[in-house]
Amino acid sequence: MSSQLWSFTVSYRFPVTFTRDVFAIDNPHLLEVVRSCENEVGAPVRAAVFVDQAVLAARPRLERDIIAWFAHHAEHGLALAASPYPVSGGEAIKDGLPIIERVARICVDLHLCRHSYLIIIGGGAVLDAVGLAASLVHRGLRHIRLPTTTLAQCDAGLGVKNAVNLFGIKNLIGSFTPPTAVINDLRFLETQDARTWRAGLAEAVKVAIIKDAEFFARLEALAPALAARDATAMAEAVQRCANLHLEHITGSGDPFERGTSRPLDYGHWLAHRLEALSQHRLQHGEAVAIGVAADSLYAASIGRLSSGDAERVVRLLQRLGFRLWDACFTLRDAQGRRQVYAGLEQFREHLGGQLTLAMPDGLGRQRDIASIDIALYEQALAQLRRCARRAVPCANGR
Repeated sequence: MSSQLWSFTVSYRFPVTFTRDVFAIDNPHLLEVVRSCENEVGAPVRAAVFVDQAVLAARPRLERDIIAWFAHHAEHGLALAASPYPVSGGEAIKDGLPIIERVARICVDLHLCRHSYLIIIGGGAVLDAVGLAASLVHRGLRHIRLPTTTLAQCDAGLGVKNAVNLFGIKNLIGSFTPPTAVINDLRFLETQDARTWRAGLAEAVKVAIIKDAEFFARLEALAPALAARDATAMAEAVQRCANLHLEHITGSGDPFERGTSRPLDYGHWLAHRLEALSQHRLQHGEAVAIGVAADSLYAASIGRLSSGDAERVVRLLQRLGFRLWDACFTLRDAQGRRQVYAGLEQFREHLGGQLTLAMPDGLGRQRDIASIDIALYEQALAQLRRCARRAVPCANGR
């Protein structure tokens, strides 16, 4: 009998590009991505495109633009395998495995192979679900993400995660599969409704709190313009937030989240629970805003943030237009405990058994904690409710 340890290293690289009108005939970015990947069989590169139905509704010419773009670049060996496929957006697309089977069936019918591409256009849920299918068909097709929402361009469209929900558990079934490329087309942001425009900014506030105090101050300065849907301000906020996320993903030493520390999940234990309790009436970014506000007030109560900085967090989120209290907080279990606190146990299970929660360590820094003092958190929630009622900043009972 003998045992020998074998190992290998895999290096991942993918570009994240910021552009406008990616399917304009003279825009080279998608072409450059496809041509940068070697096609060992020397055949034309074939692609299938999946598009969020809401994006098609907001951009009626988009399907024709996609078809025209591929036709124009056919001489470069690019072929659109079929007309773009519309898919449902929002959490509905992540409800179980039907989307996986649908995408797989399409790939089989189109005879796509591991040298083919899936181009995914939509919000974070669409990227998550179709991206998971791409990672499974033939053990992985190349996929290119074109995020269309503030949240997706700031956060959800970046990194290496793909997933769907199952048995009422968010992101239970998933994979860690990097995209071939991410292309952030800033024009897509301008067609969002007001809620979706705003929702992703919660992720920018979150990452600023734990990573970059200067960015937090910049968001405070940009808040009036962001609330007024200024495209230039949004482009700046999205790009800085995306870069902070990518710096963490590529530099943390744990891109596949094998450890328990999740700095980018600040405020998310509560956010995920609020999403579930509201039956996804709350968008993810809206729930994150509430989670970040509540955790920031709690952080002040345990000495991790000054009361003034906690007040700045609440004020900024309110100036961006977020409502920081929800009826789900009133729901209680048979023992009279708030149902939101079940999110702590669910998060512990998600982490593999050891509860580890990101907390600020002063504005712009982060240090984990291993437990929540419910009595103190109740005080933080009482403060949050008073702030939300007054629609003015409030911390530590003021």
